[in-house]
Amino acid sequence: MSVNTRIKYLGDSNLSKRNRPYRFQLDYLLNGKRVRETIKETTFYPDDSKDVKKEKERIIDRIKSQLEIELGNSKNGLVSRQLQKANFIEYFEKQMGKKTPKTKIAWDNTLKHIIKFHGKKISFENITMSWLENFLTYLKNQELSNNSIDVYFKKVNATLNQAVKEKIIVENPIKYIEKPKKEETEILFLTKEELQKVIDTDFFDNEAKNAFILSCYTGLRVSDIKNLKWKHINNNKIQLVQTKTKNAVYIPLNQNALNLLEKQKHNKEFVFNLSEHESSINRTVKKLIKLTEIDKKIHFHCARHTFATLLVSSGVNIFTISKLMGHKDIKSTLVYAKVIDEEKEKAVNSMVEFNF
Repeated sequence: MSVNTRIKYLGDSNLSKRNRPYRFQLDYLLNGKRVRETIKETTFYPDDSKDVKKEKERIIDRIKSQLEIELGNSKNGLVSRQLQKANFIEYFEKQMGKKTPKTKIAWDNTLKHIIKFHGKKISFENITMSWLENFLTYLKNQELSNNSIDVYFKKVNATLNQAVKEKIIVENPIKYIEKPKKEETEILFLTKEELQKVIDTDFFDNEAKNAFILSCYTGLRVSDIKNLKWKHINNNKIQLVQTKTKNAVYIPLNQNALNLLEKQKHNKEFVFNLSEHESSINRTVKKLIKLTEIDKKIHFHCARHTFATLLVSSGVNIFTISKLMGHKDIKSTLVYAKVIDEEKEKAVNSMVEFNF
């Protein structure tokens, strides 16, 4: 579909056009009605050099070409031009509302940064490569860790991907820019000997202790441990849908896990009586670890790491471990194999040096 361009002069109309800034307008038909849309992102000034002017003209040509594609798609019922004028912030909030309470924290933090950077209203058509690059620069200037920047940018990416699926936009502009790279963080886990120390340690809160130990035997996250019911356990196997990923997992229970579950029979519906917030459970686990004198900053999620590394150490197939963990991507599981390799290397390098 044809799109024409027109020049719209700005400023004092008494001045000659040569001495006035101007913007381009896109002139096109939409649903039988003529629309003139000013490209506000790019303004031409009288003192622009030839190179600057050519670069701005290239931007105009790119926007014009993109609009022609979008209007062609709109004609076939694929994309509505008007939908792109919708408020991205409101759409982001709608996507955030679908998330679990724990996941919402990262979404809410992302939203706060978007509003701080741009304000409470921005249309989809203004979420351009330039806007995304500037937002990325803003995040870097907030003294955030690379991992936090990676998380926040992924929320924007997920929202734009959903907008593509719902045919609000034709494509996600993020795919054209260099994304932040996540830094590898240290994976903390308990060795077999350290886990035995935890088991042997008397503790005031057996509910939290047993929950942590069962996580070491099953790899279940704290959210799934909290929601674990007796009905999820059949034929010496846990079957449930993970709270975080919504993936179904089937985890066989070894004799250690079965013995521990016997100690929880006093609870009727839920296996563990853990009503407190996850941060409170973490504090309790840290108190337990402190009693064992294990010199590691262990929190509840480390039990999941422990489950994976113990399986890798025992020679279990990495694909089997991935299924037990409920990972969507095998790359997430391969991290544990790498950790064990590093531990083996440390062990070998710790040997006494001999003179030859």
